[in-house]
Amino acid sequence: MVAATPSEFGLHNREVKLPGGSVEPFPGQSTESLPTRSTEMLNKVELKRELGLFSAVNLNVGCMIGSGIFISPSIALERAGSVGLCLVIWAVCGAISLMGALTFVELSSVVPRSGAEYSYFLEAFGSLHKFWGPLPSFVCAFINVCILNPTSTAVIILTFSEYVCHPFAHQMSGMTPESQDMVKKMIAIVGLGLMTVINFMSVKLYVRMQNIFSVCKLVVCGIVILTGVVLLCTGETENLSKGSEGSAASPENLALAFYGCLWSYGGWSTITVITEEVKKPEVNVLRSIVITLPLVTAVYLMMNVAYMTILTIPEMVTASAVAVVFGDRMLGVMNFIIPVGVAISTFGCALNNQFATARLCYVAGREGHMVEAFSYIHMRRLTPAPAVLLQLPRLDILWICNGGPHGHEENQERCK
Repeated sequence: MVAATPSEFGLHNREVKLPGGSVEPFPGQSTESLPTRSTEMLNKVELKRELGLFSAVNLNVGCMIGSGIFISPSIALERAGSVGLCLVIWAVCGAISLMGALTFVELSSVVPRSGAEYSYFLEAFGSLHKFWGPLPSFVCAFINVCILNPTSTAVIILTFSEYVCHPFAHQMSGMTPESQDMVKKMIAIVGLGLMTVINFMSVKLYVRMQNIFSVCKLVVCGIVILTGVVLLCTGETENLSKGSEGSAASPENLALAFYGCLWSYGGWSTITVITEEVKKPEVNVLRSIVITLPLVTAVYLMMNVAYMTILTIPEMVTASAVAVVFGDRMLGVMNFIIPVGVAISTFGCALNNQFATARLCYVAGREGHMVEAFSYIHMRRLTPAPAVLLQLPRLDILWICNGGPHGHEENQERCK
């Protein structure tokens, strides 16, 4: 059984079929008074399927590999207490994420609409009661669009600004801490503006950009992994040989170790948020998940092995950014690659996050759970322009201005 696609709101749904096949774009107005090209455009105002399998895989990779694998290994290792248990937790978290992703794939095949859990809640409960039935989906959309996704994007883009400034730390050392924070916030806002322009201009432009960013972040991860492989081949196995020595046994430590790892795996459901823009979603959504989750799990495990090959447990635990310490130790004059790679990774992740949030906002507007204008589509660019321009930047900027560039590090300290 496949759910039907309801359509009641938005410019793309204002077409009214008339006898003879003509279209009434607005009540009381016939297309006879409109130019032929305008009539054709009205008939085609809808989001296009621009993401093939390669782009879908890159979208998943871009959302999952953000700043977590470059930072959070210290949290997981500290709480796990040993190299062996830490690697097991990373593998188990990958399996948990894969099971969750496959569940969403199954749901997306039954409910082939964008919106992920929002659409699933609406399909499951929407018809049960006029008010209470749609309430879970409304709450889901409101929390994601107004709280979770803007704050997540703000944290990621602030991390981006932090690592953009990292190569210029010496030049900025003469500035006061307040001035440095202001510079980083301004860079974050500029980055957010650039993301908004990309998502507004064209889905094709977004697809090209996210493909580039995803490939670049995999290249950076590959550099770390290759360095670790070279070290292992030269006999650097002292740290890894300790195995499960000192493993944590308390539920609290294990829970926090899983939290640190699962944070890095977040984003696996993003492809189901944009199902309506994936080519052949009945096959490509599943294929993208089956390719992405094992790939990301393997990358995370091999990067942790590379970190643990050269860094001791105390060094990893005390490092605010494990990858940067690894780069400083092993890459010499090329150590700038890691901060630049983290900046690219976080910008691509934030770009994907904003793209998906705009689609959720658009779908909620289409269903009448948000302002109707959010369901409108730009007639030439075929992007949900109001959802991109009116909603997201204001909320993200609000969270950026009230936060700071060290938000992620503060969260780390709370976990320790």
